[in-house]
Amino acid sequence: MTDEATGIFIEEDFDYAHFIPNHPKCYPLHGHTAKVEIRLFGKKEAFDMILDFGELKNICKKVISNFDHKLIASKKYVKAIQNGLVEIEYSKFKLIIPLENIYILENEVTSENLSEELSKALLENLPSNVEIIEVRIYEGNRKGAFTIRRR
Repeated sequence: MTDEATGIFIEEDFDYAHFIPNHPKCYPLHGHTAKVEIRLFGKKEAFDMILDFGELKNICKKVISNFDHKLIASKKYVKAIQNGLVEIEYSKFKLIIPLENIYILENEVTSENLSEELSKALLENLPSNVEIIEVRIYEGNRKGAFTIRRR
């Protein structure tokens, strides 16, 4: 890219539950409505656009549906997966969740790690003319995390 960049953005939201076992406030299972802002930078192609907003919206909805209304949990707390059920254990909590209602993350479920995971999944689904993606996740109002990923 040159020193000048033109981009597009879209906003979506999703609801999820999570826990961070060793955090003094976030250890119990709780939920958030996350606002997601997705910014794309790249080369303009068809119709002199980076990407048609309708196509971008469809891609975003497809990727975000993997997280929406799910328990997002770190794989280190997964004790077993069998018969379509995931058993999670941490502290004094023991949960059994249907596999279709959980998204398993490699690391702790923080805003930073969610923005990294979401940006990776989105970039994999975007056309090759998109060179940079920035994903901001707002956990509540006026706070959150972001990831900038280059192709």
